Amino acid sequence: MKNKSLTGALLTKAPLNKIKKHKKEYSIDTIVIIGDSVAYGYGTKEGISRYLKTSFPGSRVINLGINGLTSDGLGAKLKSGSWDLQIASADLVLINIGGNDLLQGFRKLGTAGLVRNFKAIRVNYRKNLLEMYAKLRELNPEMLIVQNDLYNSMKKEHQYWGLTKLLYRRWNRAIGERGVIISKTDKMGKNPGIWLDGIHPNEEGYKLMHELLIDTLSSTGIVLAQHSNKK
Repeated sequence: MKNKSLTGALLTKAPLNKIKKHKKEYSIDTIVIIGDSVAYGYGTKEGISRYLKTSFPGSRVINLGINGLTSDGLGAKLKSGSWDLQIASADLVLINIGGNDLLQGFRKLGTAGLVRNFKAIRVNYRKNLLEMYAKLRELNPEMLIVQNDLYNSMKKEHQYWGLTKLLYRRWNRAIGERGVIISKTDKMGKNPGIWLDGIHPNEEGYKLMHELLIDTLSSTGIVLAQHSNKK
């Protein structure tokens, strides 16, 4: 039987993306990263983990990213309970997921098929996200939940750039709910020098992703103990 509140959320716009501004101070001792190959740091030394360790000295960064993971796969991993201990200990969970949902749709259906089935794929993604957020809060109601939205790494000269721009804009509206912080990655798509390939960031790309994350946390009104103490 489906949860009525979950079904309702799927049929309406995503709730507010930004948490209400406050001045609560957080000490980040453990960071857990979950998601796909971008979460994992494919093709780089440590991905965003490398920069998080610098920004939060003394903190433990646990990277549970898995290459090729979709939101269905991430939901299944969370439900399995195999990550419960790591997530329960986290002060901050960083999520990067969704790109493979679209990529899988494109590979199976082609461009026209992906466009025709985009709404259904997006609804499934939204359902998975709501279940993930609920599971994370069940494990640890006090931690910060942060999710990267999807960037468009396609070059403007590409014939499908306009289409992907539109699809990504609609896709990103499925991300977040009250209390989930969204780190917007638009600036990454505008920088041609930060890509390892057509999808994954290189080291400079992860450096920028990290900077956007720190800026996002600061803009919400959250006070990070490790940063507020810096001169």
